[in-house]
Amino acid sequence: MNRLKLEYWQWFIIVSIIATTYAVLKGGLSKNEIVLFAILLLWFSLLQALKRSKINAEKHAIFLIIRTEKGKGFIEKIGKYKRFWKITGTFMVIVGILGMFFMLFSLLNAIYLTYFKSIPAMKTQLLIPGYTIPLWYGLFAFVTIIVVHEFSHGILSRAENIPIKSLGVFFAFIIPLGAFVEPEEEVFNKKPWLSQLRVYSAGSFANLLLAVIVLFALTPLAMHVFFQSEGVQVVNVVKGSPAYGVLERGDMIMDIRGTPIKNFKSFYDTVKQLKPGKKIKITTERGSFALTLAARKDNPKRGFIGIETFLPIKKGIFHIVHFLPLDLISLFRWVFFLNIIVGLVNLLPIHFGVAATDGHHILRITLNRFMKTARAERFSSAISIFIGLVILINLIKPPL
Repeated sequence: MNRLKLEYWQWFIIVSIIATTYAVLKGGLSKNEIVLFAILLLWFSLLQALKRSKINAEKHAIFLIIRTEKGKGFIEKIGKYKRFWKITGTFMVIVGILGMFFMLFSLLNAIYLTYFKSIPAMKTQLLIPGYTIPLWYGLFAFVTIIVVHEFSHGILSRAENIPIKSLGVFFAFIIPLGAFVEPEEEVFNKKPWLSQLRVYSAGSFANLLLAVIVLFALTPLAMHVFFQSEGVQVVNVVKGSPAYGVLERGDMIMDIRGTPIKNFKSFYDTVKQLKPGKKIKITTERGSFALTLAARKDNPKRGFIGIETFLPIKKGIFHIVHFLPLDLISLFRWVFFLNIIVGLVNLLPIHFGVAATDGHHILRITLNRFMKTARAERFSSAISIFIGLVILINLIKPPL
């Protein structure tokens, strides 16, 4: 019996009919259901478009890999400054090795504090978008991680005269999960050990550098340090809160109950002392307003105003930004956090059998300088197993 094989455009029509029928029977669709059907429709549209095009694409279940030579010119242009990248690459190697030891020390110290000192260490958990971290923030952050990481490998490869075979993007449905750069492996393996270390160290260094840039360019703490400000700005008023109908989006808070508000620190220090049920006066550029505080849901002993704020930049290179939505601030916070975490974890020497971290390659190449290849492989594999156990112990450490 022959299996019925439908074209992608036919699947598009089927999903459209199912979505329409479901919406009619249910009386509408929720946001999540709309997103689900939209993803399916866009997925089949993408597959149909790729089928008609000459793009080099591979489909594996819900995963799609698209290879291209576009972007090689960009890498060539940046990677042509060979002297600069070799000097910078050597610094990347130093940072990579220091990061490796820092991560190993942090994991061992967490075990020591938990098991021998009975001190709660920082919680260790897997980073899964939609489960341990917000879905869309996590996906966007992981895209930045992989794109920056892989392009850095490509740039250092060209600086070391290692040809790039292709670049690519891979998707899960329509969601781009990252990018990759494929160097000529035979040429790479013949390069000197320091050249190889530079290439492997580039990815994590780029992630850490991006995290630092995000921290100092966009976070409230950095703005407080580098820019002058007068007050904090209201970007949202929570419906039903004490501030609702009193304060407005765009209001500049200058004073709370007689305390001048100059920046986030003064705002936070003042707000954390507020108690529920108390009547306070808030002064803005529009005038002064009185309101009675409610209780915070997460901490009933703390007063709740019901506003989301942001520090406006009056001077400096970012003065064109009037204010940013809280969601955008949260997005960049996750970009910072995940680039730091993934960049450092990738420096741990771990071998997964079919894949390995950059840290594993850095360790293996370094050991090859002092011992025979076979022995270096065994030694690096033993260290990989040890670190895997250390991570596992951190994940399953007992409750205190």
